Amino acid sequence: MVLIHLLALVAFTGDTNHPANANANPVPRAPAMKFAGDAGFVSTGGNTSVQTLNLGDKISARFDRVTLTEQFGMVNGRSKGETIASSWAGTLRTDVAIDRDIGLYASVTYERNTFAGLASRVGTVTGVSAQVIKTKTDKLVIEGGVSLTTQDGTAAGTVDPDFLGGRAATAFSHQIGPRASLSESIEVLPNFREGSDLRVNTETDLLAPFTHNAAIKLSYVIHYDGIPEPGYLSTDRLFTSGIQVTL
Repeated sequence: MVLIHLLALVAFTGDTNHPANANANPVPRAPAMKFAGDAGFVSTGGNTSVQTLNLGDKISARFDRVTLTEQFGMVNGRSKGETIASSWAGTLRTDVAIDRDIGLYASVTYERNTFAGLASRVGTVTGVSAQVIKTKTDKLVIEGGVSLTTQDGTAAGTVDPDFLGGRAATAFSHQIGPRASLSESIEVLPNFREGSDLRVNTETDLLAPFTHNAAIKLSYVIHYDGIPEPGYLSTDRLFTSGIQVTL
């Protein structure tokens, strides 16, 4: 249903002859496609033996007012031949620009983190986004929407019913000097069925380019779950470092 509604919005907003769009502010064009890939690896030996691999990518393609985005990330850690950390997440998102700084979006996200007791979580969101600050060095985007989530825990017999929720998010980026940048995103996901089941995700990234298409990336992520799976903590923290390549 989310995608059907969005396609209808695309048809409406994409009609440049429609009277409502006759005086609309033009939407600036962006490169047709963008790609960013991240990779990092840590290996220790001797008194401890740990190997950690983190991979991620983000691909976006723009077609006039519509932007399609795919994003994926994974972290896998092993110690003495056994997996000690495993987290996977992927998102597909469609954005439709209805004005220069305002748009509609729909997304579906899949998550799996067995070491937080999460076998799978699928969330769909539909909402509105607005760019409220845009200068040479700073950008701030705020978003709001409604979500439908289904999830299952790893414990035998665990049944988590689907629930309706909301989404509020901000994304801020600041240009540090001519090339480096700092970004911060915050996402709040309330559960309308169970008020104490509040999830919060934050991510802080620092990019320091050393060539035109490559940069050192430091990332710090926090996941908070108001009602974690039985036997697990409510907060997970993850720090990764690696190389990002953009095309």
